[in-house]
Amino acid sequence: MDMECGIIVEIRGKMALVEASAGEACAACSSRGSCSLIGGESKRRLWIENRAGGRMGDTIEFAIAPGAVVRMSLLLYAFPVAALIAGMFAGMLLAPRLKMDADIAAALFGAGGFALSFGIVKAVSAILARAKSFQPVMIRVLGDGGADG
Repeated sequence: MDMECGIIVEIRGKMALVEASAGEACAACSSRGSCSLIGGESKRRLWIENRAGGRMGDTIEFAIAPGAVVRMSLLLYAFPVAALIAGMFAGMLLAPRLKMDADIAAALFGAGGFALSFGIVKAVSAILARAKSFQPVMIRVLGDGGADG
C-alpha cells in the first residue's frame, strides 16, 4: 500500500473528511489536471474511517490499495472507450438490418454506447466505493493540529 498524508478537516461520527495533496501517483498521471478525483486542483478530499482517533486539524497517514487505484482507473478510462468501440461495431453490424448507412449507424451506436457507459461507471463506482478493498485506511495520527474536535 502506498502511504499518503492529509489533514482532517471535518469529523462526522466515525468518519473523518481528510484533505490530502495529490499523491505521487497523481503527479505521474497524464490526467492530473482534469481528473474528477482532484477536480483540477492540487487537493482532494476523502472520507476515511477514523480508526486512529484523529481530531480536527490533525495530520494523519492513510493508505489506498494500489490494486484499487488500478481497477478504478480501468473502470473510469478504459471501460468508456471499450463501450464506444463496441457500440461502433454493433452499429456497423446492425446497419444493413436497420437500412442505415454503416458510418452513421456506427457513429450513433458508438455515441450511445459511450453515453451509456457513464451511467454504468457511476453505478459500479457507487457499489465499489462500499467495498472494503476500495476504501482508504487511516494508519496513524502524525501530528496534532491543536484543535479540539
